[in-house]
Amino acid sequence: MSDEMKHIVKCKYCGRFEFYGEMRWLNGRCECRDCYRHHYEEVNRKRYEWNDLDGPRPTEEEFIAQEDEHCDACNSKSCNGCEHQH
Repeated sequence: MSDEMKHIVKCKYCGRFEFYGEMRWLNGRCECRDCYRHHYEEVNRKRYEWNDLDGPRPTEEEFIAQEDEHCDACNSKSCNGCEHQH
């Protein structure tokens, strides 16, 4: 998985952490694997029976470390697209 795909993001539906490369699309929603499973089962009214959503989830500690590393890389300079307050 490339570095971009390993980037840790927060799911906008549940607030849990997920790897960007593991986010799933269903009915116009980009959601984490847990939300995708729930959404799939809700829409299709049947159990999600595959195991492709298994695997490790990023932790809050990993997310914080990633954000700290990003801010260190910015070195308090303006970077386009940075959502942090420097």
